[in-house]
Order: sequence, then C-alpha cells, then structure tokens
Amino acid sequence: MMKIWVRERKSPFIHLNDKANTHKGIVCEPFYVLSYYIGCPFACTYCYLQATFRGQVEPVIYRNREKLLAELDEWLKQPGHLRLNAGELEDSLALDGKIPLVDDLVPRFIAQDRHTLVLVTKSTNIRNLLKYRPNDKVVVAFSVNSVTAWRLFEKQTPHPYQRLEAAARVCEVGYITVLRLDPMLPTKGWEKEYEELIDKAYSLFKPHQWTLGSLRFFPGLPMWTARVGRSTKVYNFGVEVSPEDNRRRLKTSVRLEMYRHAIRCIRRHDSIVHIRLCKETEQMHHLLGLPCSGCCYNTNFSQ
Repeated sequence: MMKIWVRERKSPFIHLNDKANTHKGIVCEPFYVLSYYIGCPFACTYCYLQATFRGQVEPVIYRNREKLLAELDEWLKQPGHLRLNAGELEDSLALDGKIPLVDDLVPRFIAQDRHTLVLVTKSTNIRNLLKYRPNDKVVVAFSVNSVTAWRLFEKQTPHPYQRLEAAARVCEVGYITVLRLDPMLPTKGWEKEYEELIDKAYSLFKPHQWTLGSLRFFPGLPMWTARVGRSTKVYNFGVEVSPEDNRRRLKTSVRLEMYRHAIRCIRRHDSIVHIRLCKETEQMHHLLGLPCSGCCYNTNFSQ
C-alpha cells in the first residue's frame, strides 16, 4: 500500500501553465492547473511526475481544503472561457472517495456556463461522477494504451479495456469524454494492439475527441525513475533530441508511423472526430496535415 502524506499547502492551489509556450515549435496552449493534491498512487515507469517532484512519488493531500475551495470560487468568477486541468500533477480520479475531488469540483462547473474543468485519469473510479448529470463544462479524459505497454510500463493501473468501459459509462451520462492514446510505444506487435484498442473503444461508445502522444521526456527523468526503484526499460526505445524543447522523443519516423496508423484506425469508425496531438512539434503536425493550433484539452469542436 502506497503511503499518502498530508500537509498544509502554502502556495496557491491554481496556477497558469504556460511553459509550453516558451518553446517555439511545440504546439500547446496555456491552461490553468489545479493542485487538488499532488502525486499519484499508480507507478507508471515513464511518469514525468517522478522528476517534477524530484522523486516524491507518494501522493500528498492538503488539509487546508477550505483555502482551495475559496480560491476556486474566485477563479470561476473570471470572464471569458478558461480551462482548469485537475489532472496535470495528479490522477484526477485515483483517490476520489478518499478525497472529495469530484464532489467539490464537478457541481461547481456544472452550475456555470463559461469555464471548463478537465479531469485526466487512468482510473476506473467513476462512482461519484455518475451521480451527476453534467453539461459540456466537464471533460473527462481517459489515458489508455496498448495491452503490452500497460503490462510492461503502467504498473498498478487498471487494464486499458477496463478504462474504456469506464469511459463509456461516463460518456453515457453526458460528460464530454476524450480518449488519450498517450504515450504510444513501439512495443512488439504495436500495430495490431493499437488497432484492437481503438476497435474496442468504438464497440463501447463514440469518443468526443482523441489525443495522440508518444514517449517524451526531459533528460533527467531516467535518473529519477531509477532512484525511486522503477524499471528504466521504457527509455530503451530509440530516441532523438527535439531541439524545440530539449525533450527526448521517439524518432520522427517512428512517431509518424504510429500516429498515421492510429488515425487510420480511428477514421474507419469516425470520419469527423477531432484528433489532436499532445505537446508535439510543429513539424509533426505538418507531416500529418493537422493544424498547428490549439491544445489537446481544447474541446471547442469548431476549432
């Protein structure tokens, strides 16, 4: 059982994430991040949080929840249309029930018509989500992967097909539901496995949007993965340095082949669904004929 830490948070609970915009040539958009808690009870060996928190992999829950809610209520008063991601520094649903994340956030966003809440998860813990009848201001993004990638690198997470079943239930009650095929990995038999995953998804429901991404990491991440006692084998795939942001990414030819394959499989089922890339280069967007604009959490389907 993973230890969960409890402490008071001194810094703001909400901040603007605009780091990607400092890297010319990477397609992303600023979005707000809510640190309802930080960390993750899962043990994915490629997880960027291993380096983000410098080896602090156990979840940290904050005891001053009243400060969080007051800050959120003020944030919601802002004009315009803003996105708040409650899954950038944590898994949005993995600890729900132990903490009232869904009950605190979802009703607040349903009650207004401007801003969008984004929940990002590998969990199947959807019981509290199903209590509500949402509007289009709550997006639930389920990260899924091939069965082999899951078995090798996504330790302690539910089976990808169980995540698809949870996504179908969430979509059925009215949430905007996104599937994140990220990070795609060229494991043995990846073509067949990703095709089967996409076919399985469409046998259950019709996603509102897809996000595609592939293995990417800053050079210090493998050191932190080893330091926390996780396998570093995920970094053995051939990579190249992206000069745009100094991340290590799978070779361009490999990423292009995987994305094209996934897009073909998706298009067999849905010719118009939006497909976006996560933190990818402008070059890759051009190669795939995708617009170099927007963010993978942008569910404005007119864009």
